[in-house]
Amino acid sequence: MNKIRCLIVEDEVPAAEELKYLISQHDDFVVEAIAYNGEEGDKKIKDLNPDVVFLDINMPLLNGVELAKKVQEEDLGTVIVFLTAYCEHAIKAFELNALDYVLKPVDEIRLEKTLDRIRTKFSEEKEVGDIPEVLAKLMEKFEQKQSPYKKLPGEINGKIVLIDMKDIFYCFIEGEKTYIKTFNENYLTGDTLNSLEKKTNFFRAHRSFIVNLDNVKELYAWFNGAYKIVMSDSAMSEIPISRNNVKKLKDILGL
Repeated sequence: MNKIRCLIVEDEVPAAEELKYLISQHDDFVVEAIAYNGEEGDKKIKDLNPDVVFLDINMPLLNGVELAKKVQEEDLGTVIVFLTAYCEHAIKAFELNALDYVLKPVDEIRLEKTLDRIRTKFSEEKEVGDIPEVLAKLMEKFEQKQSPYKKLPGEINGKIVLIDMKDIFYCFIEGEKTYIKTFNENYLTGDTLNSLEKKTNFFRAHRSFIVNLDNVKELYAWFNGAYKIVMSDSAMSEIPISRNNVKKLKDILGL
């Protein structure tokens, strides 16, 4: 049985150890590490890519709210559960799309409810089947959708170029700007990524990327339920598919 992998980010050592003990009483969970401040937590999240982060809100160096925002930006499907001594912080937890919050000191019965919510969350995310077969089905689905747009305008070197839809590999956000990627060029566009998604019917792989599946070279499993698409452009660009969007992919395919 695959265990749900947890990271605790808590600056109070006794509280962290107590929470680790309570979680470890459940066979389907494992605490892989404890971080004792926000910066250490940030590093461990990147190194371990845990399924769940139990995250204290009030910490030195980097507080829990700031760290939660960074985790969201990575968009790999990591579940956040806030730890707080103050009930009013629950509002902030849900504003940041945290799955739940747990008041300190941790009550074992309340924690049970949180763990059940986590189980439900992950039970809905079944493994994607045979990757080539899935990709073939996905391509077929998208080929059935015809976009009314045949070309998109993009700017490069002061010129506006009309780009054929078939020549677009993916569109992406970098900084506060949106770009269209062809075989070996990046074109600036005035459209938002959401607008481009509607115009193209490209697959939303990640909050920062939409992908033309006609120009995909391969697809492979990456970290803990997330995947990566390799494009057939000159750089063989690798595009992350967030774990949440893998689930959407399964929904599209009826898996």
